[in-house]
This record gives sequence, structure tokens and C-alpha cells, in this order.
Amino acid sequence: MFPVTYAVLESENTSSWTWFFESLEKAIGTPTGLVISSDMQKGLEVAITKVYPNVEHRECMRHLYSDFFMLKLWGVVNTYSTSKHDLLLGEIASVRGDAIAYLNENHKKIWSRSKFGTTVKCDYITNNISETFNSWISEFHYKPMLDLLDGIREKLMERFDKKKESTWANFMFVEAVTIEPNCRVWQVKGLPCVHAAAFIAFTRETNWDKYVDPYIRIRHLRAHLKALMKHPPVKGEGEEEIIPKLVKV
Repeated sequence: MFPVTYAVLESENTSSWTWFFESLEKAIGTPTGLVISSDMQKGLEVAITKVYPNVEHRECMRHLYSDFFMLKLWGVVNTYSTSKHDLLLGEIASVRGDAIAYLNENHKKIWSRSKFGTTVKCDYITNNISETFNSWISEFHYKPMLDLLDGIREKLMERFDKKKESTWANFMFVEAVTIEPNCRVWQVKGLPCVHAAAFIAFTRETNWDKYVDPYIRIRHLRAHLKALMKHPPVKGEGEEEIIPKLVKV
């Protein structure tokens, strides 16, 4: 996970979320392949639709599952295959006719891997990683506002510095090869699925690196981190504390 931005707001409502996404859009624009994954909190859907109407919006399965407890739903979520997705939904509908109507009415965003786009190579179906970040900064939760923001900033800067010290000299970079198995695992994740692996092994190919999508290669990551890691000094190095410029009145 690479934190791009964070904010402290008075409550989770449409106005607050709209301000946040408008500020985010000013900072990063609308990058190709941008995906937003959320837990559909109050006001969030409206804000995303307003600011990022054409961006792929995914819904966290953990929150969906808490609203709709059905074991077969996990199979629908986890499959990359559109045909298997439809088959499993049909099995659910045969047992509970109201299930599909409920999903269509209350969970209209993308929550199954079979519906994920293939531009961004990420197949996460939950937002658990954001909960990990929340736990990571828990020591600042009850501090005064500026101390909270500056504490989070310092932890992020320290983490970024550690990342900059990493070395990736042993990685090989080659051009990607395009093959599209029907299971869609390779297209969504960017890593060869079992079907692709069987094909590659059959051809006696020894350089498997060229079958990995450029999106998840270290060279791609390194180029983006170099641009993102231009951060100000951590407090205590002779610089004044940095107060966020964006203020919601």
C-alpha cells in the first residue's frame, strides 16, 4: 500500500466526501485505470459518482457479506470467470428468489472479480488493507488535530525513506507477452494463471519474467515511487511543522 492522501472530517456525509474527492481530483487528476474501492459508507457513492463518474467503483466484499450472509456468495465474488459467476448466481436465485433482487437494488457497484477491469492489476475484494493502515496510526487517534496530522505525516515519511533504500538490482525487465485465458485470472492479476503456466511450461520457456504484466514490475513501481517520494523534511530536521493547505470551512 502507498498512501496518497488522507483527511480529517467532521463526519461521513455527502458534503465531506465530495470535498475530499474534489481535493483528490485536483491533486492526481484521473489517471488511466483508476479504481476506487469503498465500503459504501453514507454519502460516499454520491460523492464518487459526482467527482469520478467514469471510474471503476468496487465495493468491499466484507461489508457486502455482513449485509447479505450467504456462503455461496463468496464463490460468486472470488471467481474470475463470467460464466461461472452467472452459474453461481443462478444457484442462489433457485434457493432464494429475492436474493438477486436485493443485490441489484442495494449493491450496484462492482463486487465480483469476474466484473473487474483489466487495466489495473489488482484483484482485492476487501478493504482490509485500509483497516491495517488505521491500526498502524491508532496511537494518534485521540491527539489534537495538528498533532494527529503531523504524527501521521512523520510515520509516512519514515516509511517512504525505508522504501527508497530498497534495492531491486536482481530483477529482470523484458517486454510482456499477451495471452488471454478464458478464466481471466491472468488478465485481472497480471500474473500467469495455472492455464498460462501450463502453456509456458509446455513451450519450455525459461524466462517467465516476460509473462508478467508491466504494471506489477519493479521498474514500473520504482518510476512512480520516485515521483511520489518528493516529500518535505520530517519535523525535527530544522524545518517548521507543515500545516495542511486544504481547509474545509
